[in-house]
Amino acid sequence: MNQLTSESTKLRVALTTRIKAIMRDSAATSVIKGKIVQSHLLNKARQRIGLELNHCLATADVRSDKNSSISNYEINRAALTIAHAVVNPYYVDWDASRFADMVKASTPSAGGSLSETERLQKYFAAAKIGKISAPATIVDREGNIVTIYLPNILSPFRVDCVNSATKALRNLLLRSIPSSSDKSSWRSQGFVMPEEGGEFGAGRITVSPAYFMQRHEVLVKSTCLAAFDTFWQQRLQDPMVTSASYKSVEVQEWLAALSTTEFFWNAITAASAPDLFKAGATAISRVVQELQESVKPVDIGGAPSLFDLLISLGSGHKAKLVLADVGAELDYYPGTMNFISGKVLQHSIGPWGEGERLVIAHFMKDKIHSRVAVSRPAFPTQAFFLKMVGQGDKGR
Repeated sequence: MNQLTSESTKLRVALTTRIKAIMRDSAATSVIKGKIVQSHLLNKARQRIGLELNHCLATADVRSDKNSSISNYEINRAALTIAHAVVNPYYVDWDASRFADMVKASTPSAGGSLSETERLQKYFAAAKIGKISAPATIVDREGNIVTIYLPNILSPFRVDCVNSATKALRNLLLRSIPSSSDKSSWRSQGFVMPEEGGEFGAGRITVSPAYFMQRHEVLVKSTCLAAFDTFWQQRLQDPMVTSASYKSVEVQEWLAALSTTEFFWNAITAASAPDLFKAGATAISRVVQELQESVKPVDIGGAPSLFDLLISLGSGHKAKLVLADVGAELDYYPGTMNFISGKVLQHSIGPWGEGERLVIAHFMKDKIHSRVAVSRPAFPTQAFFLKMVGQGDKGR
């Protein structure tokens, strides 16, 4: 365990150190003057980082062997991608927390109804960001980051590693799709079955070390400013449970095969959303302790600052991630990672044409954090990152 912790820590230190160096050297002077971001200086920093990123993407990850360790090339590629994202902001003219307060939880529909988006536009300024292909962030009026878009952050070698490991879950995935006569959750519907099941199969597996059973939740109704809101409240006596799939042999072997890659994803999370990483790390250690003390036992609620991490994998597809609330369409090809406040922004995937699409989604549940007394993390802020730009000797 100590060896694994050491490996994880080394990756986080290496990545954050490299990001700071890139940001420091991207400009001759600070891009913030009197708390105001200087757009022309930010543009120059973005151009410099962009040139270095493009050169990196055009370079192969040369390996002397085929072990799955994280290479210096991968660390540099990830650092450049994150650095470019934070100096490439798109702005929305509303406060994320207030926006989240107005969002109604609803079941996604196959037709991708925009009724909720249209309703929200009665209260908040509509954003029309358009197509995004380069690493970027979406920032609210308070400087809070609500989306961190990291296309191509994973090298082809890393994507192949995860794809190969995930093929072992093919039969488990296929068994997860209910028959046409079964009533099922919307989460188990709408899968596109590849011919003869394809490389990966199709379906959904929830791998959770701890969650609350929905039948243990108590329905509570509240009224505020003439808006009638319904939500679920967790009771103190309700036990946490581990998902059945988490305990399966196939999933445990898959998790073991991905351990090094997960350390890398943790390092990317720590560098991109530090408070989120700290909250998650604290919560999981406390969850493990509680489950060890009482192994008895899907809650549906996140919090605005508990980002979902969506990792696009698979092969040969050209998927698009649509953020209807801000009018944005993001390239979502294999190797893309996206941190998104799922409690704030609706997101959906359109038709992706050829190929097979695989996604690994990491998410945290607010009720689990509440149970183990972990405070909600703050949003990552634009100021936190931009203060690193042009620091020169001060940042060394």
